[in-house]
Amino acid sequence: MQFYQEITLLQNPEISFGALWAKVYRELHLELAKLSDANGCTPIGVSFPEYGDEKFCLGQKLRLFARDEADLSTLNLKVTLRRFDDYIHITRVRPVPSATQYAIYSRWHQVNNAEQKARRYARRHNVEYAEAKKLFSRQEFSQALPYINMESRSNGQFFRLYISQRTADAPYYAGFSAYGLSGESTVPIF
Repeated sequence: MQFYQEITLLQNPEISFGALWAKVYRELHLELAKLSDANGCTPIGVSFPEYGDEKFCLGQKLRLFARDEADLSTLNLKVTLRRFDDYIHITRVRPVPSATQYAIYSRWHQVNNAEQKARRYARRHNVEYAEAKKLFSRQEFSQALPYINMESRSNGQFFRLYISQRTADAPYYAGFSAYGLSGESTVPIF
């Protein structure tokens, strides 16, 4: 990733960070979806430099990364997010400073309970449900990860977009989802 652009959420008594994240990220997702190729991959990844912040787990900053400056320019964030001018600050596209650390930001899907997990395991591995249930009876399936409240445009359902962060030793690129997330592609940490 050679170029980045940063969005900072500004503190405002009219709207909470959670509500602002939902609105901004929804618009960003729609624009990233327009850039998707036939496999559903986009050339732009995101990072949350303040991930794990005590005040708000995702922090107030979002960085968008691309290998080509033109990819970020195509998003035209100043125009796409112009209705949020009073609530956000957007930097110009900049070159990425040298980085020695990398992170992977991926979507985490919540599993509701052990029974659901056991049913799925039984179906996929062609075993009896009772046997699968024994495997999952003592496991806990809750995880406290930061999330953004989203609404599906296709079915109108509300859902939480849980975001997981883990570090990586070396850069790797395989494309990103329409949310700017990936299970394997890295973004630089600086």
